[in-house]
Amino acid sequence: MTSVRLAIFVVTYVLIAAQQVPGVRLNRPAASLLGAVAMVVLGGLPTRDAYAAIDIDVIVFLLGVLLLVAYLDLGGFFDLAAVWIARRFRSPRALLAGVIAASGLLSAIFLNDTVCLVFVPLVLAALEPLGVRPLPYLLGIAFAANVGSAMTFTGNPQNMLIGISSGIAYRDFWALLAVPSLGGLAIVYGVLAFAFRRDLAQPFSTRTVSPSDARLIDRGLVARALVLFGGALVAWLAGLSLPVVAIAAGALMIVIGNRDPAAAFAKVEWSLLLFFGSLFVVVRGVESAPVFVDLTARAASTLHGAPWHDAVVTSAAMTALSNLVSNVPAVILWRPVVPHLPNARFIWLVMAMSSTFAGNLTLLGSMATLIVAERAAAHGVHLRFGDVLRAGVPVTLLTLVWGVASLVWIAR
Repeated sequence: MTSVRLAIFVVTYVLIAAQQVPGVRLNRPAASLLGAVAMVVLGGLPTRDAYAAIDIDVIVFLLGVLLLVAYLDLGGFFDLAAVWIARRFRSPRALLAGVIAASGLLSAIFLNDTVCLVFVPLVLAALEPLGVRPLPYLLGIAFAANVGSAMTFTGNPQNMLIGISSGIAYRDFWALLAVPSLGGLAIVYGVLAFAFRRDLAQPFSTRTVSPSDARLIDRGLVARALVLFGGALVAWLAGLSLPVVAIAAGALMIVIGNRDPAAAFAKVEWSLLLFFGSLFVVVRGVESAPVFVDLTARAASTLHGAPWHDAVVTSAAMTALSNLVSNVPAVILWRPVVPHLPNARFIWLVMAMSSTFAGNLTLLGSMATLIVAERAAAHGVHLRFGDVLRAGVPVTLLTLVWGVASLVWIAR
């Protein structure tokens, strides 16, 4: 059965990556759902194991955050942020810096996938009248969303997994990952500014977007959603339960939103919840396969509490796994073994940093990068595998070196 399950896993990830099969229309959630069903029906994974594989705390936490983000999106918060950036920065280099800073910092709070979903069309609309090449700005959104999201539990799905599993306090996690992430954003800007120095040397041909380019802003709704999100952050910093606070804030937002909840529900990424739940099942089916054991249990067995050694080994394993199976499954595969390691708390932090930073290596390394590519393609701009790889290799290597060094120094 191991070979059958491994074959299902490989086919599932090929479908997730390609999303194109002759005669069949699939997206990532659909491909992951088919993989989960096949793992049970064809791979012989018992249904009780499949159900047990789905971490309800993670799903509830994610749902609560998505509800808050949906109301912010409904109120036009992200439109306002993108238009503000486009109107404030008057040169290509300054605009690139603004896009990177906004994408990274907003991703640390509001979930990087959502920031990418909303930012790409708005930034493309802002760039169109300026006569500039969109590639460095699209890469800036993707790379910064990944790097910035490493800062908090709410930044990306794999950090939510780590937050639920590690028991690390929200405030401690934020304090320890802030330096690696903020330094990483500076590295992203430096690499892109150098790689696209000729494009960025050309001045804008015309002025930026006008307020009419954004949707009408409901400032009252945005204010209520931000207050609730701020309250949730305070509760998390105080050490309260991540999923309970998130879902309570989401439910309260429905009450005070003064909008038809159906409009907000339509903006919740339900497909992300499906994708996440299905991945739990797919990964459960192959977690004992030799190829993954080599990158999990065997790699973990070499960790003995020496910070530099452990950080390098963990980062190398996360980089390989994140670009082999994407960063969420990489964390799922390592999650069972970490609690039994010496200095497990440090390993959780290194995993959060490295699995997220490693997502910038290739187009398939993270959901955020794939979302940027898809949203850009829908607007006639194509982000190719080679485009990401050429800039992603130096960004990933430099941010990982910085991340390992800063975490070892901070955690000493």
